Amino acid sequence: MKYVLVFLACATLIGCSAENVDPAAVSGQITVAVLPDQSKDALLTRHGPLLAYLEDKTSLDIELVIPLDYADLVDQFDAGHIDLAWFGGLTFIQAQQRSQAAPLAFRDVDLRFTSCYLTGASESRSTVREFAGEQFSFGPQLSTSGHLMPRYFLERDGLYPEQFFATTRHSAGHDETARWVSDGVVGLGVTNCFIVQSMLENGSLSDDDIQIIETTPPYSDYVWAVKPTMEERTRTKLLDALLALDASDPDDRAILRAQGANAYLPAAPDNFVLVRRAAKLSGVLEDDGAR
Repeated sequence: MKYVLVFLACATLIGCSAENVDPAAVSGQITVAVLPDQSKDALLTRHGPLLAYLEDKTSLDIELVIPLDYADLVDQFDAGHIDLAWFGGLTFIQAQQRSQAAPLAFRDVDLRFTSCYLTGASESRSTVREFAGEQFSFGPQLSTSGHLMPRYFLERDGLYPEQFFATTRHSAGHDETARWVSDGVVGLGVTNCFIVQSMLENGSLSDDDIQIIETTPPYSDYVWAVKPTMEERTRTKLLDALLALDASDPDDRAILRAQGANAYLPAAPDNFVLVRRAAKLSGVLEDDGAR
């Protein structure tokens, strides 16, 4: 599997010059991109085993591309440079609106995903409401778990971040938010619960650095999605391979563990109704009349 850290010029990608051509049907190659919600090394550790498995199971030649940021992922998908993308809930509905991205599968945990509020390990305050006038950080602007949904739930409860906190900033990724809290750059931060738990498990963060004081209500989040022109046989290969991952098999269990999942499930647009509502309220998604 080839790892590409920046997008190549369109002319270098198979099929870019031909409209409505599925590169997988022509060459057996697909370009995969993942949401850059962590450092490059963390992304490779997290997604590498799964993509190697998909390559083996489908006989497709997978080229991995790591976008520059969340918006770049949506832009490159819209331009037709990406066949299969790992989106967050917000970037998925943006890609769905702009370029008819088709949901393929998501992890079982993505049906009831949550965001975690972090503060320093020695902090005595235990609720978000006690942090009025504090330095606060969201994750990236287009992050579902690091910004959109925490903001939605805060404002639903009458807490408007720019008025409630002394300063409100945005990190470049969930791991950066956790480090800002650990280093005392901010007194409170909100981040993806899966990523912070992974950091605690792998030792890049410890209970001596941070504590989780609250979590948001649940919502649907990450999803694998394909471009609308992908051939049905290629789409079926990918979906069947994802659904075939079995936690009772040691090799499959290791792949699923890296993904923070117990299984993959088929995904549908209706899974993201709450995220869509939050996106429309926040003004980052046009009201297209979709439910």
